[in-house]
Amino acid sequence: MSLLPENKPTQADLTPKLFVIGGAAMSGKTYSACQFPNPILINTDGNCKKVTTPSIYLNDKKYKTYKEKLELLFGVLKELNETENSYQTIVIDLIEDVFDICEGYVLEKYKVDNLGKVPGYATGYTERKVNMQNVISALKTLTNKYYVVVLTHTVDKVVDDKMVTISMLKEDFYILLEGKADMVINCKKLGNTYITRMTKMRNNYKDANVQKLINKDILEVIKNYE
Repeated sequence: MSLLPENKPTQADLTPKLFVIGGAAMSGKTYSACQFPNPILINTDGNCKKVTTPSIYLNDKKYKTYKEKLELLFGVLKELNETENSYQTIVIDLIEDVFDICEGYVLEKYKVDNLGKVPGYATGYTERKVNMQNVISALKTLTNKYYVVVLTHTVDKVVDDKMVTISMLKEDFYILLEGKADMVINCKKLGNTYITRMTKMRNNYKDANVQKLINKDILEVIKNYE
């Protein structure tokens, strides 16, 4: 039996599945993410207590160690991947706090206060990297079943006389995450006005022909973005 596909065009599905939403504190990131269809919120900063979205709070006091927090995160992602449920969207709020959990797990494991003190050359940094890469890979895998929305705090800085927006997630991992995303959205609050804007996109989601190839449930969400 041939392993080659039949030589004819296939039907494209241009529906975006992985979103990165950045912005300053109180700029509307969590609110924007909760507008996605049937979301579950995996939260680190306590914002889950301020919304009605079903949520899991990784930094709840009942999870006393980083090992418990990391096992909870991977356990939830595994259950979402392997079970049928009514959720359609997974929201990670905030991804840099997940990074801190990945680092804290390594520090806790080796009972040190700095990754450089972990025995072996760069062992601590390597283990943190593997943990974080596993998180991002798991989220990408989940786009086979869900929309995945990853939130990050950002700051505006002047670099080479230009204003740029920088994620609080460590640069290497933000580049990895952004590379897997279909859409990057920036949230800003100007006075009493909240602005959400697409800053990067895998396809031109404003194009009428592209919109014909996108699932209607998510099309209604992304139409709100400038």
